Amino acid sequence: MSARSTARGPEVAGQGVCPGAIVLEEQTTLAAFNRQTGVRHGMFMTFVSFPGVVEPKSPEDGKLSRFLVACREVRAVPVVTVECFQGLDSYKTDQVARFAERVRRESWTPPIVRWNHEMNGSWYPWGQQPGKYIERFRAFAEILRREAPDAAMAWTPNQGWGYPWPGCKFANAHLESGDPYAPYYPGDDVVDWVGISYYHWGETRGASEIPPHGKWGSALGFGNPVGNFHDLYAVQHGKPMMVAETSALYDLGDTKKGGAPEAAIKCEWIRQVYNTTDESQPRLDRDLPHLKAIFWFSILKHEEEVGGMVDWRVSSNPAVVECYRTAVSAAAEINGLPSEAQAKRRA
Repeated sequence: MSARSTARGPEVAGQGVCPGAIVLEEQTTLAAFNRQTGVRHGMFMTFVSFPGVVEPKSPEDGKLSRFLVACREVRAVPVVTVECFQGLDSYKTDQVARFAERVRRESWTPPIVRWNHEMNGSWYPWGQQPGKYIERFRAFAEILRREAPDAAMAWTPNQGWGYPWPGCKFANAHLESGDPYAPYYPGDDVVDWVGISYYHWGETRGASEIPPHGKWGSALGFGNPVGNFHDLYAVQHGKPMMVAETSALYDLGDTKKGGAPEAAIKCEWIRQVYNTTDESQPRLDRDLPHLKAIFWFSILKHEEEVGGMVDWRVSSNPAVVECYRTAVSAAAEINGLPSEAQAKRRA
């Protein structure tokens, strides 16, 4: 089965993986990031707090407007991650409709809405509540379908190693199933894209360490007890897949602790994620035909786990930039989404 072509979201027909990225507007612009990396990213992602984003003149409102304009300027598909930090019952139907109408009106090409990601984790207010999550996902999707018929809904759990994860803080968590994904799947009729988040946090969590050979393939479910996400949800459900977030940890404070060099860490992760040459590991062109987009989390960010700043970026170190550009360019038939023809669907 091939990834189905859909009237919702960007066209995914053909071969190749669209390079995507997540950057902060206070750190760089989308156009500058493309110049810094030498890569034309066909998708960019931002995060907005909901329902705050539909409040006129709020900080979230302004951030979304600037993001959609910037995507238009660089001809990239906008991917909007919706986060309900006040919980799954914190908004009303009319607020969903206003959001949907807005992304339809302001997006230059069919957008993707990534709704309350990593819902199988215990670290967000919407996490580990499968019944409520599915109910609210479906209701949100139905309104989006009505108000923005060509917008796509993305469902992206966290990669499942260690599920249900220590520290679950929700009394109504449903953890009987050992499956890290299935209890949260809202249904084929409301999901257009599937995907996962997965980062290299070091082998000793929070340490700047070079990823061991084969770690990326194992995370996807090749050769380990966690199910093969690509085959289970992209192939079997006929959906295009994204790697919604990935990067490799480089703790800026680790240089004094004997941590590995930044380029060694990040270049090894880049090579594994964009693998087109290592026959012993999953290859984009052979083993992951439904994988259509990879979003690099390219942000300098304080992380509580390390008690300091982590540089997740691919744009700040020349050696990493060269490795990233080479790996992306080498991936078979890179798909530079979206096309001008798709934009005409919005006219």
